[in-house]
Amino acid sequence: MDCRDTVHLICWYLEGKLSPSVEREIERHLNQCRDCRLVLEAATKTLDQHFGTGRAAHTA
Repeated sequence: MDCRDTVHLICWYLEGKLSPSVEREIERHLNQCRDCRLVLEAATKTLDQHFGTGRAAHTA
């Protein structure tokens, strides 16, 4: 999983719409990539802001 793939799938990841194997790939990438963790953080805040707390199911 590279940065482009991770960023593309981040919202689906947060909403729990991906298969477990893809989630694991994203989590592996997030553990190694500070830039993508920042994107995850921003997406989490945005979803929470627009849809209420708890919308984002995952955090890295």
